Amino acid sequence: MPTLAPSAERRSLHVRSVPVVPDPGLPRCTRSHRGVSQIAVGEGLVSGNPWILNSKPVVSPEFRLFCFSYAGRGASAFVSWRDHLPPTVDLCAIQLPGHETRLREPLETRLRPLVDAIVDGMSTLLDVPYALFGHSMGSLLAFEVAHALRDAGKPRAARLFVSGREAPHVARVPPLLSALSDSVFLDKLQLLFGGIPEPVRNDPELMRFYLPVIRADLTVLEQYRHEPRPPLDCPISAFRGTTDEQVGDAGFQAWGELTRAEFRARSLTGGHFFINDAPARADMIQTMLGDLGNTRPAAAPPAIGRDPAAQAVAQAQAVAHVFPGQGSQQKGMGAVLFDRYPALVAKADEILGYSLRTLCLEDPDRRLAQTEYTQPALFVVNALTHLAAVADSGVRPDLVAGHSLGEYNALLAAGVFDFETGLRLVAKRGQLMKQARRGAMAAVIDLPPDDIARLLERNGLSSIDVANLNTPTQTVIAGPVEDIPRAEPVFRQAGAKYIQLNVSAAFHSRYMTEAEREFAAFMGGFAFAPPAIPVIANHTARPYDPDDIRGCLARQISSSVRWYESVSYMIATADPQFVETGPGQVLTRMIAQIRQSPMPIAPDPVPAPAPAAVPEPPAPSRPAVPPPGGLAFLLSGQGSQYFRMGAALYAGDAVFRGAMDRCARLAGDGLRLTDQLYRGAAASEPFDDPAAASVALVAIGHALAAVLEERGIVPDLLVGYGVGEIAAAVVSGAVALEDGIGFAAETARLFQRLTPAAGLLAVLDHPDLVDRRPDLFDGCTVAAVHFHRHFLVTGAASAVRRAAERLRQCDVTAQILPARIGLHSALIDEAEDEFRRLAAGLAVKAPRLPLFSPAGIGWVPAVGPDSLWRAVRQPVRFGEAVQRMEAEARPRRYVDAGPSGTLGTFVKYQLNDAGRAVIAMNRFGRDLECLQALVDALGTGHRG
Repeated sequence: MPTLAPSAERRSLHVRSVPVVPDPGLPRCTRSHRGVSQIAVGEGLVSGNPWILNSKPVVSPEFRLFCFSYAGRGASAFVSWRDHLPPTVDLCAIQLPGHETRLREPLETRLRPLVDAIVDGMSTLLDVPYALFGHSMGSLLAFEVAHALRDAGKPRAARLFVSGREAPHVARVPPLLSALSDSVFLDKLQLLFGGIPEPVRNDPELMRFYLPVIRADLTVLEQYRHEPRPPLDCPISAFRGTTDEQVGDAGFQAWGELTRAEFRARSLTGGHFFINDAPARADMIQTMLGDLGNTRPAAAPPAIGRDPAAQAVAQAQAVAHVFPGQGSQQKGMGAVLFDRYPALVAKADEILGYSLRTLCLEDPDRRLAQTEYTQPALFVVNALTHLAAVADSGVRPDLVAGHSLGEYNALLAAGVFDFETGLRLVAKRGQLMKQARRGAMAAVIDLPPDDIARLLERNGLSSIDVANLNTPTQTVIAGPVEDIPRAEPVFRQAGAKYIQLNVSAAFHSRYMTEAEREFAAFMGGFAFAPPAIPVIANHTARPYDPDDIRGCLARQISSSVRWYESVSYMIATADPQFVETGPGQVLTRMIAQIRQSPMPIAPDPVPAPAPAAVPEPPAPSRPAVPPPGGLAFLLSGQGSQYFRMGAALYAGDAVFRGAMDRCARLAGDGLRLTDQLYRGAAASEPFDDPAAASVALVAIGHALAAVLEERGIVPDLLVGYGVGEIAAAVVSGAVALEDGIGFAAETARLFQRLTPAAGLLAVLDHPDLVDRRPDLFDGCTVAAVHFHRHFLVTGAASAVRRAAERLRQCDVTAQILPARIGLHSALIDEAEDEFRRLAAGLAVKAPRLPLFSPAGIGWVPAVGPDSLWRAVRQPVRFGEAVQRMEAEARPRRYVDAGPSGTLGTFVKYQLNDAGRAVIAMNRFGRDLECLQALVDALGTGHRG
């Protein structure tokens, strides 16, 4: 490892011995004393900023290079770099807390706080052009910092340099090492990365410093999950060692997918830590300087939709990638690509459950022509073709479009979703299309589209739709299997060629609406980013609306593919060079025909100033705090759910059944909501799948509110507990049911992905037991206090089980609840940023009813990221919440509209009044009787 030479120039710095903690690869220490390197501190700080160290600041720099070290190491990794840089380049090395000069500070294991603090520390140093460099873990940090700087509106980096790491969106899952015992942990490091230098490993004092640092850094890597976002605008250069087994070719080249600008990739002699070899390091730095001197920034995307004449001149060199759809598949496709991108092929095999290589190259079972196999196979081959085209040419597209299925590849290329998401969507699309009712399709050639429409109308063939408008003389029609043959003589008599297609359904027609609905529900479990470049949609022939990606994708299934108009629009507004990116030349031939006779495209109109609007009288609104004497509906959260909840109502009440069936359709086949609830497990089995439970609780709240409203019982205020606040937002009209179902599922999956597995324990005792007997609750924290004799704790699943057993031995009643997420505690903090991003994407209206949050112990004036995050993160103080409602709203009754009646029970104990709360359901299966008792107690016709 590099050591500062004791030159006269550096003797003025205060120098102390600090253990240098190496990356998992652990290159051998050199020129160090007992494994300890000398690291300059004190005056090396940039303006007292502990996050950035600079051993030799440049007074008036022309450029800054910010460097991020690998795991376990700090700013000292870059001390020797100063000798290779021009005197006008200011070298600023990032120093993380707990590392080297910041050894006394707490270590940080979460990526987002690190990124935010680094960005804050860099902000005053962006007054000159700059670049970012990172090696291994540092590459990930540098990449996320580049995104954060862009999001904060800071100046763009001249270039991002990444080294020794695969692109984060395709990187292999890192081995889980941080939680292993010391001996096993060290053995794993030895096996995977080459081990620790003997002077360090054999010195207990050094190991005392080393282990916590490397564990913390590895925890950051293990917890990281890539978030799909638009590509960066800065160029990227990637480096790796020629013998680095940690960086595969596909993952290395995939860095090119993360920028709209230039991408360069180089391999240098050495392994994972080639940067610690002086010749390789010097070679890399000189290459970096060369790249900075020849940087080509991202081309601005064509301003689609502006004046066509100006566009044609301005964008003469624009490039459009177009992706083919079904019909382009052929045996042997992808042969030259599968070995080039093995990581993506392996991921596809894992998702699909079969060998894509075998299907495409051999097709032994003749499945390649079956739509449920064709679609995912073609999506993957198109995606790999696109990667190869960009890598080989160095040119990224300025706009994209795809024919039918190919539109998914266009969205992938535009950064709307990642490879895995796209493949899952396409696989589901293929399944739904296979299941569609029987239909037929035919190609009509040498007849203009207008003539085709007139012939269908005049000959009583209104059951047939135009499915594809491919070229001026090629149209595909779709309809019932008995009607497509009837149309053949009509078109042949008109002089057209008529070719019936070998398909099993009427794709892109009204007969696909059921598939469209199911697919729309399925998409509720996925997040989409706005397109980074224009994507021309099939069914509008115009760029995608970034606020309607789900709707546009769903409608595509039952709408015409307006390819003729789409290509004509691109020609009129950008006149790009078209590159067909996939097997075959079907689209290339179509585009050649369209160029000869493009559809006339009028320029998008410039909207005239809107006339002054006459303000409408405001709609009557409910007061923020309801008047006394109303009804408060209580909607419960995770832990209250159970299999077969509401089974009697589902069987015996049409309103409840209709509401639950609607929720099931919105939730999609992935959850099979009503099947899980009423046709699967027994009521006694734990219902602890987070996504299914969250969706079920929102559905139950919605369905019970509908049932009660049908009986004349409506709330005056809504009180949600945890996930129940999502249900309350839905019942209040602040969030649409479809969005509430999707948000509940997405956030539950988010917590599963980003937060540790946890448990939830209900304890029937005074909450001060936690303070009196902390030994009983080791590893647990209080998540909720319900009343003076009931509270919840959460913690790691093992800690919760241990607490339950200790309480049992002390004769304290406790029950483990069906929950796997540590809601209402710091266990979920790692998911906060992505949770808030999902919440910010909700279309929210003003609630029709007042909302009260037991987590915030207050009224919720508007639903949004703050209120929704508080609902699941803050500990719940339900008893205090009831007391505030009593003081400010004094409800006549509390109606427990959840599945278990527990919130109503808490109210009764808190107020010491058994008559103040009524329940709509309980766990004993007598739902109809329970509901009738509620109606009798309240009397019908109550309207707040």
